Amino acid sequence: MNQPTKPFTRLTPEQWQQIIDQQMASGLSQKAFCQTQNISLATFTNWKRKLKSDAGIDSANVIQTSEREWIELPNELTEPPASPDWHIELELPGGVILRMRH
Repeated sequence: MNQPTKPFTRLTPEQWQQIIDQQMASGLSQKAFCQTQNISLATFTNWKRKLKSDAGIDSANVIQTSEREWIELPNELTEPPASPDWHIELELPGGVILRMRH
């Protein structure tokens, strides 16, 4: 016999922060806390990591929208570079650096 499933509810980052704070105050391990709250451990750790990394962003440069955060980047180039060659370097989480050259 199948057990009824509860409807999916998407939590806000603020709600996830409250859950993370509750786990830390509980004295339980993350695994034990997630089991008692019927929360996926993988989802819990992903949100914990995301909220920790988001806290490192300079909030003065973040524009809040309804569900997304945007970082405003200054436009320091007033003229295109003299050379048609270009070089882009993008540093990703986990120490990965993506380099593109023309």
